[in-house]
Amino acid sequence: MTWPDFVAIGLCIAMGIVESKRGFVPAFFALVGAVLVVEMAGPAYRSLFPGMSYCAGYATTVLIGFAIVAILTILLKRYAPTDIGAFDSPLAGIIGAFTGLVMAHALYGIVILGSPQGMNAAVYANSGLGAQIYELRGWHGFLDFMGRIGSSNVAEPSGR
Repeated sequence: MTWPDFVAIGLCIAMGIVESKRGFVPAFFALVGAVLVVEMAGPAYRSLFPGMSYCAGYATTVLIGFAIVAILTILLKRYAPTDIGAFDSPLAGIIGAFTGLVMAHALYGIVILGSPQGMNAAVYANSGLGAQIYELRGWHGFLDFMGRIGSSNVAEPSGR
């Protein structure tokens, strides 16, 4: 395990604790916001910060996005009733841990972009959790391939 693994575990624990205190509804919106930030930061960071390196541009985009999500969920918690009952805190803690995983995914993206070797860098190659991200990408490709079964040529991404 390398330092990003420990940071990822810390993020999951910290986000679980923070979100269990805030409640399920803000935790759910924080998770949705974090997923949107990571998905939109990937294709957008080069055009938003063209003068920066890939690593610095992606990190800046992700940090600004996470700050916006944090502000919006704080405003939601402050101005809207969000308590859903007895299971509010445990559910929020679980959702918070998933938000920590999304944030860890962004961290691994920053580590890969910041290393000249990319995914072959020692900090990523020796990572216990980083290999799981690579396997998830493989599963996504496999499921995409299986979704094309029934078309005339399943080996082509377009299915033609």
